[in-house]
Amino acid sequence: MTRLLRSVPLLLLLACGRATISADTERRPGPWVLPCAGVTLRANYVAETGANAGPGFSFHIDNKTAKDIRLELPVPSSAHWYARVGIRWMWRASAGRGGALVDALREKGPMFAYRPAAPPEHAEYLTVPAHGSQDWAVPMRDDPAIQYRPSCARCNYPGEREYQAIFAYAYLPNPEEHAPDLLRCGLRSAPVPMPPVALHAASLDVH
Repeated sequence: MTRLLRSVPLLLLLACGRATISADTERRPGPWVLPCAGVTLRANYVAETGANAGPGFSFHIDNKTAKDIRLELPVPSSAHWYARVGIRWMWRASAGRGGALVDALREKGPMFAYRPAAPPEHAEYLTVPAHGSQDWAVPMRDDPAIQYRPSCARCNYPGEREYQAIFAYAYLPNPEEHAPDLLRCGLRSAPVPMPPVALHAASLDVH
């Protein structure tokens, strides 16, 4: 039900609305970070992200703080899928490497972060200037962590018809990673409504 990104598993188990996540190489919960103040992440579904690129998502970061911020790529670092069953939204699948919600019912609650066991050899960063913003789009085919994945014969909820995704970012550097202004708090998008599965089943690799 989940995909692997950079060989780092993200396991989400939902019980009574609470999530217990394993996001590091030893499958241990944590560490966790609080949501950022003054920095926001927005996401929207895009039916065609470019010429023959297929569906994906557009992302927007607003930095309303007075200092530059830097994020370790990829951003977002995880995606979390929910299905509507009656009047409730139920967790469906997760993928990525960090940013998962500690408590899915707390919109502004803490998030588990990914911290590498060793400094990344070829780290890439996204920099957003003070009082600035950044926009970009990612095709699903280029990033397994954001692929639309509600279809799973063994994990369908009876009666589910609508889906939505929440994207997140939470990264803490290895002590030997030197990246000034690296963001040490978490970002989480609002729920992103998804189109009916049948409209895109032929073009998406869902399992």
